[in-house]
Amino acid sequence: MARHKEFEPEAVLDEAISLFWERGYGRTSMSDLVERMGVHKRSMYDTFGDKRTLFLQALSKYAQREHMLQRETANAQNCQSAIRSLLESAIVPSLAHPAGCLLVNCAVEDAAFDEDIARHVRATFAFTTSLFLQVIMRGQEAGEIQQRYSAAHLAAQLFNTWLSVRVQVRAGVEVSCLREVIDIALGQLN
Repeated sequence: MARHKEFEPEAVLDEAISLFWERGYGRTSMSDLVERMGVHKRSMYDTFGDKRTLFLQALSKYAQREHMLQRETANAQNCQSAIRSLLESAIVPSLAHPAGCLLVNCAVEDAAFDEDIARHVRATFAFTTSLFLQVIMRGQEAGEIQQRYSAAHLAAQLFNTWLSVRVQVRAGVEVSCLREVIDIALGQLN
């Protein structure tokens, strides 16, 4: 007879996301996961598989959540405000989340060594670049954003700024410096 799970898989997966985000894949042990998630090791293996499988599930859930938030941000405001909000999304202090971005951290730490992780990272980077492109095209059509540069070039530049900000916030760069970087990037739109 199958035993009833004594935990909510989605809730404990959120705990795994937080731990991987704080410590990275390599610095997170199974013991760390068992302790943070509050589940027995056997239950964790039965529900999520091994550490790598759990990590890939955590990346997938994190990416889905980020994509939803980015989409909402991009569509809820005028174009320049949406772009600013997307760029600033990583630097807004939060007690609930570690600094930076889990997928950007993975790009720096793990993607060169694991093709499955690299695939997750590339998909998220493509999504974010595409979102910048859509907002810029909308802004150019509405006359909010200049057309001196192509929408594709601006999207690539803004994506690079987004990526840079997320890496720098993880390293503890002052928020005021990051806001200046964002202001300069936004200056290209006028």
